[in-house]
Parts: sequence; structure tokens; C-alpha cells
Amino acid sequence: MANKHARAPFLSLLSLFFMASCFTVKEDRSDCPCWLTVEMRNLPAFPATLSIAGIGIFQVQRDTVLTVAVPRNGVDLLAVTGTRLEEDGTVHIPYGFECPSLYLFSQRVETACDTARVQVSLHKHFCTLNLTFSGPTGWGEPYWAEVRGRVDGVDTDGTPLSGDFDCRLDTGNSVRLPRQAPEGELWLDVTMPDRVVRSFALGSYMLKAGYDWDAPDLEDLTLEMNLSVSELRFITGSWTSVISLPIEI
Repeated sequence: MANKHARAPFLSLLSLFFMASCFTVKEDRSDCPCWLTVEMRNLPAFPATLSIAGIGIFQVQRDTVLTVAVPRNGVDLLAVTGTRLEEDGTVHIPYGFECPSLYLFSQRVETACDTARVQVSLHKHFCTLNLTFSGPTGWGEPYWAEVRGRVDGVDTDGTPLSGDFDCRLDTGNSVRLPRQAPEGELWLDVTMPDRVVRSFALGSYMLKAGYDWDAPDLEDLTLEMNLSVSELRFITGSWTSVISLPIEI
């Protein structure tokens, strides 16, 4: 009988152990990091810059997969090619220069989990304007074109930043324009050494022709300008639009 009573406490403890094992124990992992994997493959250009807010900036020279520990309250990712980032993550165009060949990716990543994965897909945030134009024979030479506007870069989410933009078209008569707000000011000046011959509300004409500044990837544009007949012809890969100028030259 003594042995029987001695075994009772042991059996009770054993029973409690098995009962406890049947309950799900939820571990507090709020202080544990999330392991974030970022895939950077088949980008339009290298090198690329990847910024993970609060973690660091990484320079990528080729197809790369990065895995980093990040907080569980979410992180902001920003990736660019074609230019450098300012300390605040924005891109600014120096006055007198064209927009860089800017491709950008921006995303808020939720990380309230053990692991997360993101595929970087860069979007084209510039429009290459190719210009051919002819003027009245009495103009003579030289004359050239300049584009000026009120956007000098992009914010961390790709939206246009307000600032003065001015760039003379190169000898090939092309210039890279930054993404514009649809209602923004953008002007094309035909200029001679002593004066501006004619100014065009380029932004308004582009909208009238059907150009989409809100497209994820901006289309390049050819502008054929015949000032002798006061006509503008806009050409992209998907459409052509001809606009007659309201004022005769």
C-alpha cells in the first residue's frame, strides 16, 4: 500500500505534463527580425542602387539575390539605375542637364512574419524626346532648341519633384525629360544666339496629342516640327498625332 500511495504524486505530475503538451504555446517573436529576400534580376541596366530604409544602401553590379534581417514593422524599398540617390532617397537633376536614364522601383514591404520576398521590377521614369525641325529659309544658322520646365527630379515614390529644369538639346536633337505631372509646365524654345524665335507649350501639346505621363513606363517620343507650315507631328511606338499650330509663323 505504501508503494501505491508513493506512485500517486508521480502519476499526477506525468498527467499534467501530457496535458500541458496538448496546448499550443504561442511564442512572442515581436523582437525577432524578419528575413527579407530581395531578388534583383534582369534589370534594364547595371550598376543599380538598392536602398532599404533603416538598414542600408547596397550597390548591385549584376543579377543579385540579397537576404537581410529587417524589423517586423515594415520597411521601404527603393531601387534605381542610371543615377545616384540623394541622402533622402530622392533623385535631383542639376540645372542645365537632361534627366538621367532613370529606372526606379519603390515599394512598402510588410514584414510581420518570419520571412518575406520581393522581386524588384524597375520602371522607366524618363521620356527621350527626339526632335526634327525646320524653319523658314530666312532664319539662317545657327538655331537650336531648349526644353524648360518645373520638374527637376522624382521623389522616393516616383512622383515628380518641383524645381527648375532647363536643358539645351544635344547635337542629335534629343533630350531626356523627367516624368511630369500632367498639368505641369513644359516649354520648348527655338532659340538663336540673340533671341528666342518661338516658344511652344510642349507639355500642353503632348497631352493634346495623347501622351500619358502616368504610364508605369514612359514612352519615348519623336517630335517633327515644321515651322514653315506651322505643324507638329508627335510619334511614339503606339500612336501618331498631328497638331496644327494656332499661330502662323
